[in-house]
Amino acid sequence: MSLQVVSVIGNATKDAEVRVSKDGVSYVTFRLAVSNSDGTATFYNVLVFGHYGDVIKDHVIRGRQIFVSGRLQVSEKGYVSVVADHIELLARPKPKPEPGPVEEVPEKEEEEEEVKK
Repeated sequence: MSLQVVSVIGNATKDAEVRVSKDGVSYVTFRLAVSNSDGTATFYNVLVFGHYGDVIKDHVIRGRQIFVSGRLQVSEKGYVSVVADHIELLARPKPKPEPGPVEEVPEKEEEEEEVKK
């Protein structure tokens, strides 16, 4: 018996995309960045086929933390991807802070006039 299972937790580098293979099969693809202990990152291409892809495509957004379990697949060009069997959507990305109102600083000319008098 053989078994090949890959499990990774990382952050989506951009929103998921729907693509169509040469055979006319639609699938969802996205990339995960996984932080390593030495400060570098490893990037994984993730492929999701069938109904599962339709379900998660709108939920995989840039920055979202995602758990993926599946098997490795090597393309004809030699690219390695994870074909997902199971996906869990974890932490959502933190919203970017909106700039607050700008306070006006009094001009120095008014202060200088008072000093001259």
